[in-house]
Amino acid sequence: LLHISYPESHLPKHHLQVVNISTGKKVKGGSSKLTGRVLSLSFDAPGRILWAGDDRGSIFSFLFDMATGKLTKAKRLVVNEGSSISSISARSWISREARDPSLLVNACVNKLLLYRVVDNEGTLQLKRSFPIQHGSQPLHSIFCPLMSFRQGACVVTGSEDACVYFFDVERNTKAIVNKLQGHSGPVLDVSFNCDESLLASSDATGMVIIWRREQK
Repeated sequence: LLHISYPESHLPKHHLQVVNISTGKKVKGGSSKLTGRVLSLSFDAPGRILWAGDDRGSIFSFLFDMATGKLTKAKRLVVNEGSSISSISARSWISREARDPSLLVNACVNKLLLYRVVDNEGTLQLKRSFPIQHGSQPLHSIFCPLMSFRQGACVVTGSEDACVYFFDVERNTKAIVNKLQGHSGPVLDVSFNCDESLLASSDATGMVIIWRREQK
């Protein structure tokens, strides 16, 4: 279990801490300091690389030893100095056309960012960006859960214009494949059920909308 240390915590601020949930004790060697307040976390599928985003625009990668719980800081990427990294989502591969490990990032830069993971230390290389309204709110995004052999690959994100956007990451032009309207405030989070038949979205006013996929 990873404990995120905030300024009001008993731990030093801007820290990550691995905790043994069986004993409740902190793991020796399982802590690390970031440049800012930790806002987002995501592991790769094997659980060996952890990415953490802070409120100063940096994404750090850590090597995680599952046997001991030790964290080793590996790489740092400054997405945009001073911009909060509000969401990180990792995926081993997206589709048959895009088999590289990927990281989906919301970073308060009016874009949704898709990075390629280029090595075993979690180094990131920007692959695509998609225009959304995102300047200050803690927006989140997700990969569509089904990794089938359908054409294309979609990601979904909230936006400060009160809409939910679907982007096809493999389209070079006209990447927006769907736009859902119905919220009255910035859409902060989105989540699919396992077979993508339902999508939940929540906004800054406290509203949650459940969207049902149209049956063809």
